[in-house]
Formats: sequence, C-alpha cells, structure tokens
Amino acid sequence: MSILIPCIYIAIWEAVLRFILSEKDEIEKKAAIATSAIFSLFMTCILVIGIVIYGNLFMDETRVMLSIAIMFASYGLANIWQYFARAFEENRVYVYAGIIGTIINFILVVLLVCIFKLGIQGLFISYIFGQASILIFIESKINVWQYIKIKYFKIDMLKRMLMFSAPLVLNLTSIWLMSAFGRFIITKKISMDANGLFSFASKFSLIVTMIGSVVTMAIIEEAITSAKTKGFNSNFTRTIESIFKIFQSIILIAVPLIVIFYNIIHKTDYYTSMQYAPWLLLYAVATTMSSNLGSVFQAINKTKYQFTTTVMGALVTVALSYGLISIIGIYAVIIGQIMGGIVMMLMRYRLINKYIDFKIKWMPIVGMTALFLGITVVCLNSNLVINIIILLLIMVFLGYQNWNYVKQGYRLIRNRF
Repeated sequence: MSILIPCIYIAIWEAVLRFILSEKDEIEKKAAIATSAIFSLFMTCILVIGIVIYGNLFMDETRVMLSIAIMFASYGLANIWQYFARAFEENRVYVYAGIIGTIINFILVVLLVCIFKLGIQGLFISYIFGQASILIFIESKINVWQYIKIKYFKIDMLKRMLMFSAPLVLNLTSIWLMSAFGRFIITKKISMDANGLFSFASKFSLIVTMIGSVVTMAIIEEAITSAKTKGFNSNFTRTIESIFKIFQSIILIAVPLIVIFYNIIHKTDYYTSMQYAPWLLLYAVATTMSSNLGSVFQAINKTKYQFTTTVMGALVTVALSYGLISIIGIYAVIIGQIMGGIVMMLMRYRLINKYIDFKIKWMPIVGMTALFLGITVVCLNSNLVINIIILLLIMVFLGYQNWNYVKQGYRLIRNRF
C-alpha cells in the first residue's frame, strides 16, 4: 500500500504542501487547493472502480476486494488531507487527527478482532474507520470542501503540481528498494531465520527513522518558508547541523541501551541479532539527514534530484548487498544500506550547493561518527554492568556538550506543532 498509493495519486500531497504553503496570491492558492482535491477525488474513484473490476474478473472474493479498495482509498485521502492541514499551517490539527485515528483503530481492533472474532474483516473495518476519522476530523477543522469547485480547477496548475510530485513517486519507490532489498536477499541467499534476526535488529533503527520523519516534516516546511521569504541563510544551515548532532547524540545513547535490552532477553532466539542492531542506527541517521537535505530540493522546485540521488543510493545498496552477502552474510546488507544512505546524503549536499550557499561543518559530524564506532565496538564486547556505566557517562557528556542543540531542536518541533 505504501508503494501503490503514491503511484496512484502521483504523490500529489507533496505538491499540496509546496504549492499552497509557498503561494502568496489567494486566487492561486484556491486553485492549488481545488485542483489537488478534485484530482485526488477523481483518482480515488478510479482506484476503487479498478480494484472492484479486477476482483470481479480475476478473483472470487469480491467482498474482500471491495474492502481492500475502500481501505486503500481511505488511506490515500486521509494522507492527502493531512498534508492539507500542514499546508494550512494547522499542525495541531494534523497531530490530533493522527492520535484520534490511532485510538479509533486500536479500539476497533480490540472489539472486532479480539472480542467479536471477525478476523481479517475486523482488521479492514478497524483500519478504514481509523483513516476515515482522520479525514473527517481534519475536514471539520479546515473545510477543504469549500474550495472544491470546478471554477477553481486549473489544468495548468495540475500539470505543474504533477511535474513537481512525479519524481517523488520514483523517489519513494527507490527508498522502498533500499530497505526491502536487504530482507529479500537475506531470505534468498541465507534463510528465513536470518531474515527474522535482521528484521528484529532493524526495529531499533526504525524508531530513530520514525522520530526523524517528524523532524523532516518540520524541516520541509521550514525550507519552503525560507525559500518563500528570506531565502536560505546561515540560520537554516545551523538548524540542519544542530539536527544532525542531535540524531548522532540519540544513536550514541541508543547503543548501550540496545545492549542492555538484549541482555534482558538473552534467553530468546533473537539475542544473536544484537551484533547487527547498533550498526543499523548509522543507516537511520544517514537516511534521515538525506531527507532533511532533500527538503531543499522541494523548496527550490528541483525534485528530480531527490529521485536521482535516491536511485544512486539504492544502486550502491543493492550492489554491495548482493556482492558481499556470500562472504560476510547479513553484514553485507548492513554495509550496503549504510553506504547507500551516505552516498545519497553526500550527493544531495553537493547538488544543493550548485544552487544555494549551504556549507555544513563536517568535522564535528565525522568526529561524532568515529566516537559512535568506538562506543559500538566496546559496548558489543562488554557485559551488562560496563554498558550501564557507559550509558551514564554518555548521557553526562552529551547533556553537557549538546544542551543548546537539544533546546534548539525542541523549539523547532514545538513551533511547528
């Protein structure tokens, strides 16, 4: 679904944010809202009709296919309306909608699946109502429907929006390739059990990535606003540097915490995946910072470079993973993902500097990376007590060194939400 929906809607939500947030002319802003909303509703109809027809022609489970169609449609529209909320600078509405949708989905899963035993149909209903609640809540607050009028719809606006968002579809697909290829090749070349270990080890880096996605949303808005008003200055560069250092601090703290966690579950089959988990944190930081740098491309309307740099990162990931897996096993995928993320990040940095003056101080970042490598090696080869001591020392050190960065990052997120 996370791949099909961007393809169906051509990632129009990215254009929603860019064209509405940066537009000063009210008439053009109305045109952008109406055009994107009408296009989204039209593609939703195509999506539902297409899935239902496919179900009738090739499958007997028509009811299941209808549920899938509605689930996809609810996810797509809810996602687009969430971007409308952000474009209208109603970030609290965006956050509250997500919370409401999660709560409703959870309650219905408990009722329909756990109590009434409806199985997969219960899961469909729970998810659809959760997404529908997001859509309804946002619409009740920002009233997009008032703009959905044919007189506001503009073909040239739609063309410009799709020209902006189309490369981002390919970008999302390539990002999926970077993450999914590793699991595929581990299963094919090693075993399902090895893939299970890798997937479990990836859960910790996924937490960092999820936190990073929230920060990236704020950075995208900051980049678009900067491009619209004062332009990119040293303050924006310092913000990126600060976020970089914050995430490096997070993964430094995470290393001993991960080892401590694994010591708690040392009797389980997943214990052997401890050797992989900390290294994947580097991949999480590289991809997060690549996304933050990619926000500049969206602000200056150069989204094609997001795609090309992601493709290069994906190619590096695939080449290293495939080439080394028979030699070093799961570590091949880890190295491939890390190097792919770094290549993507550095290529974006270089391309950005062709259009704007954006100079990051790399020496502190390299120093923190070296510190991370050293701490990871020590923690993985130390007992529980040593890891607890290392954790306390890291917290004291980082609290002293990065207090101003922590406050700055917190203010950025707080101001956006």
